[in-house]
Amino acid sequence: MGGSLASYACPKRSDRGPTTGYIDGCFDIMHSGHYNAIRQAKQLCDRLVVGVHSDPEIAKNKGPPVMNQQERYGLLEHIKWIDKIVYDVPYSPGIELLDRAGADFCVHGDDMPVNSEGVGAYDAIRDAGRLKIVKRTEGVSTTDFIGRLLSLSKSHHERSSPIAPQTPPERRTLSQQGVKLLASTRRISEFSRPHKSPSPTDTVVYCDGAFDMFHLGHATTLKKAKELGSFLIVGVYDDDTVNEIKGANYPIATLQERVLCVCSCKWVDEVIIGAPLAVTSDMIHTLNINLVVNGSHTSTHYFREAGFGTDVLSLENTDMDPYRVPKRLGLMRTVKSDYPELNTSVIAKRVAENRLAYINRNNDREKREIDYYKDKQKSKEFRAEN
Repeated sequence: MGGSLASYACPKRSDRGPTTGYIDGCFDIMHSGHYNAIRQAKQLCDRLVVGVHSDPEIAKNKGPPVMNQQERYGLLEHIKWIDKIVYDVPYSPGIELLDRAGADFCVHGDDMPVNSEGVGAYDAIRDAGRLKIVKRTEGVSTTDFIGRLLSLSKSHHERSSPIAPQTPPERRTLSQQGVKLLASTRRISEFSRPHKSPSPTDTVVYCDGAFDMFHLGHATTLKKAKELGSFLIVGVYDDDTVNEIKGANYPIATLQERVLCVCSCKWVDEVIIGAPLAVTSDMIHTLNINLVVNGSHTSTHYFREAGFGTDVLSLENTDMDPYRVPKRLGLMRTVKSDYPELNTSVIAKRVAENRLAYINRNNDREKREIDYYKDKQKSKEFRAEN
């Protein structure tokens, strides 16, 4: 590859006028690492163009994607730092692609990939002096999420997680290797920008849930919820609550990971971290809530998602109904879920049904991740200028 990553470290934004940055990826099972890369890229430019690979391009270079093309492309439209999306881009971008996208430079994390031919995917752009490097987010990756799904273990969200001696290093999730997402107050604050407060004239809408493995179905429901008012507060359940509701190894993503994903959605104005399951009268008055919204899929399959685990009878319209109070006050609204067939258990089932292919895919990529963390150097995470 030539040269160290430090030699390509990214300078601060130029004062020579508006700049356009470009970042691309598979964006398969989007997680807080993807969102943080996009967020950091946006801090380096005035306008951000995001490129996304097609299903055949991903299959050729990395193996089969878990999320299909429509799901991956569609989710990007709901992310707040993106100004333009370019579809079906090659895995190895060239100068021509940057010029066609109107980009001054390309951005990538410090975990540089290689293509199917074993060549650095960004070598041409780096050699042209148009590559800027940002810090990779620790403890999260698509490879790791697939590993969590394959292991069917709760170790990624348990407080203590002893590693079985017989577990080979390449089969451990990142959390089992001692690498976890560090959800500092500064990072959460960066994801929450612009910091907003509801005005006296705002119609405050509240929508809650697990938002595990944040996907297009979540994003479109939040968009519809926001359209019913002018200020959207989203409540994200803690890990114990999600596990009690859904069982098995849920949630796949930890509370901190899920909060950062929700904060990345452009329809969201505020997030309640570890929100209570029941919407109480005190909560409604404290947050000045005018409407409480859920998706029709949530209403139908509130406790165990269809197709996974044991079905539990809905508690709707009983004293244990978590929405009993807003219903009694006439504040409850249900919006139609655009993707009722898309949920966390369906994603898990896709991985299970193609288990061998994903094990083979992860074997190589997990070794690269282990090497990355062994050789990891100190670097700066880019933040908004105050």
